[in-house]
Amino acid sequence: MPQSVYLLHAFCLALFRKIKSMATLKLYNPILSEATKECYWFCDEAGTSFKDVDEFINGIPAGDDNIELLLHCDGGEVNEGWAIVDKLRSTGKKITATIEGNCASMATVVLLAASERRAYPHASLLIHKPYYPEYTLADAYRADDLESLAASLRDDEQKMLDFYVERTGADRAELEALMNEDKFIGMERAKELGFIQTIIPAASASTGGPNSAKSAAWKQRNSITNNQNSMATKTTKSEDKSVLRKALAALAVALGLEAPQPVNYELNTESGDTITIDKPDGEDPAVGDSASPDGEHKMPDGKTIVIEDGKITEIRDAEDEGDGGGDGGDGSGNDPDSEALAAANARIAELENELADARKNAKTTDEKRILNLVAIAGGEAWLVKAKSDYKPAARQTTTTAAGEGKKNAAKPQSRVQQRIAELEAAHQKTE
Repeated sequence: MPQSVYLLHAFCLALFRKIKSMATLKLYNPILSEATKECYWFCDEAGTSFKDVDEFINGIPAGDDNIELLLHCDGGEVNEGWAIVDKLRSTGKKITATIEGNCASMATVVLLAASERRAYPHASLLIHKPYYPEYTLADAYRADDLESLAASLRDDEQKMLDFYVERTGADRAELEALMNEDKFIGMERAKELGFIQTIIPAASASTGGPNSAKSAAWKQRNSITNNQNSMATKTTKSEDKSVLRKALAALAVALGLEAPQPVNYELNTESGDTITIDKPDGEDPAVGDSASPDGEHKMPDGKTIVIEDGKITEIRDAEDEGDGGGDGGDGSGNDPDSEALAAANARIAELENELADARKNAKTTDEKRILNLVAIAGGEAWLVKAKSDYKPAARQTTTTAAGEGKKNAAKPQSRVQQRIAELEAAHQKTE
């Protein structure tokens, strides 16, 4: 079964790495001397020095004969780089290097300290002739001084070329031409020149897993057209794979490769929800087991699992669910839930009646405004006083001229006019 073989292969690889306990050196910063690192510190920049690598090597446990070197570095100081290379090679340990990003300038020399070299597909590599950075040429130089500096640079150039040829096996003239170009190259070209031996494929980009082409061919050759046989084969593969995974997981935990994973399984309720039982698959849920979510969950077999505060507190059988007393009753014919619902409905009806009465007796905005004015004027007492006692005059039987009749006819007064007249009369009496 290829799937099982793949799983076993991956597990054995992880186990092998764990057993051999490979020390990892990450070269992600410029290669700098301790003195230069102090200057960089003021600029809030980091560097890797010979001292850092020496301390790393001294910290490798006894019996660990492997060093993994990870590079994403644009180079640095020549002398410091050579010291790091010599220190790494003097350990006698097997060094495996991986280019994770850029590998340029002096970092390419450190790369070649490794016997096994590989890179990710989109990594880059650059070799060039050594030079003095412009910020280091701060003194006064005579012709002899400049000639001495040039000679030193040429010596370093030849030294790097010698090392490149020795470790890569590439043509010297080809390497020298590449140094003159001073440009990055891809990993295919770096592999042709011998700087790396392997380009690591992206695991996440694989659509068929390890040996996908072979796996596809195997599936095609061994496809089963009979539905019954196909189902039986799939079931067997699934069971075998499940057993293997469980065994590998237990072994990984025992060896300390992985933290123990929580063991649980899920059950579907009658309503279609899911509850999680924190115990190995195949064991029946029991009171005291950790489970979620909280609540009463009726199961398809009629049982009810009660979960409170993440624990199973009760498991009721189907016959305990209110035999003869209605669904969820207590067996006496009186369902507490139904009684509570009836009481709630009665209270709702009572409140609705009270609301209707309140609305019926409620005053409009105009009514409230008028009542406020009456209260300000004196309330009910004022209303009594303001009540009109006006009586129309009896008809006169005498005949008068039309004009005089109109003149002498009593004019009706409004309540406000009557009130004003009363106030004026009262004022005159007090005087």
